[in-house]
Amino acid sequence: MRALAQLAAAALCLSLGLAACADSSLEASDGLRVVATTSILGDIVAGVVGDAEEVDVLIPIGVDAHAFSPSSQQASMLAEADLVVANGLGLEAGLEDVLTSVANDGVRVLELAPLVEPIEFRDGGLDPHFWMDPVRVGDAALVVASALEEHHPGEWPERAAAFDGEMEATDLEIEDLLAAVPQDRREMVTNHEAFGYFAHRYGFEIIGVVMPGGSTLAEPSSAELADLVEVMQQSSTGAIFAETTQPRSLAEAVAAELGDDVEVVELFTESLGGPGSGAETLQQMLLTNARRISEALG
Repeated sequence: MRALAQLAAAALCLSLGLAACADSSLEASDGLRVVATTSILGDIVAGVVGDAEEVDVLIPIGVDAHAFSPSSQQASMLAEADLVVANGLGLEAGLEDVLTSVANDGVRVLELAPLVEPIEFRDGGLDPHFWMDPVRVGDAALVVASALEEHHPGEWPERAAAFDGEMEATDLEIEDLLAAVPQDRREMVTNHEAFGYFAHRYGFEIIGVVMPGGSTLAEPSSAELADLVEVMQQSSTGAIFAETTQPRSLAEAVAAELGDDVEVVELFTESLGGPGSGAETLQQMLLTNARRISEALG
C-alpha cells in the first residue's frame, strides 16, 4: 500500500456521503469548524468526518475555482474555521491572499495537492488537478484524517481508510469503463490542462488544449487555435472535451473547423454537479467522466 496509507488505520467502515452547504457557518457537535474551498474537496472531507457532520463549502457548485473571489462574509467564515482544506498549487488564485491572511492569523490551512505526489504539466510547473486520479483522492483523505487527528482525535482515520478503499474500487471501475477505448485512440483534446492526472493514471495522452496552460483564466490566440485544429487533423480523435464550468464556444468553434466528425463532449472538472447531474459526489463525477470519455473515444 502507498506510504500515505500509514497515516490512517487499516480498518474499513461504511461509505459516508457529502453534506455540504455554501455561504453558511458550520459547527460540528464537538465544536469543530471545517471549511473546504471547493465542492470536490468538500466531498473528500465529508468522507472523513462522516455523514453525521456537515462541511462548509466555500465555492458554490458549478463555479470555476480558478476565477472565484470570496465575499467579505466568506472571508469571515474562513477566519472562524478550525481547519480550512484547500487545494493549493495555484488552483484557487482568487483565494490566495485571504488564505494567506487567515493562516497568518492562526487558522490551520491544509493544502492537499502538494501532499499527494503532484505531477508536472506538459510545459512545466506542478499540476493542481489531483482529484482526477481516484488513488490520489484516497491519499488526500488520509492526509485530512491525519490533520484532524493531530488536534481533534476521533474516528477520522477509520473513516478515511474506508473512503480510500472506495476510491481504489472506483479506480478499478474506471479501468473497466475505459477498456472499450483502444490504445491507439487514447488521445484527448481538452478545454484546459485539467486531465493530466487522468491521462497519467489510465494511459491517455493529452495532445492539445483549447485554453493554454493549467488555468481557465488564459485566453488562446488565433494562432494557438489554428495550431490545435492542425493537431486534431493529424489525429484520430473525434472529440473535444469541454467543461461544465466554462462556456463551450471556443471548443465548438474548433470543432466547426474540423467538420461533423468531431463532437464536443462536456466533462466535470473544477466542480461537482448539481442534483440529477450524475456527478453529485466525486465518485459519481469520476465515473460519469469515464463513461463519457469511453463513449466518445471507444
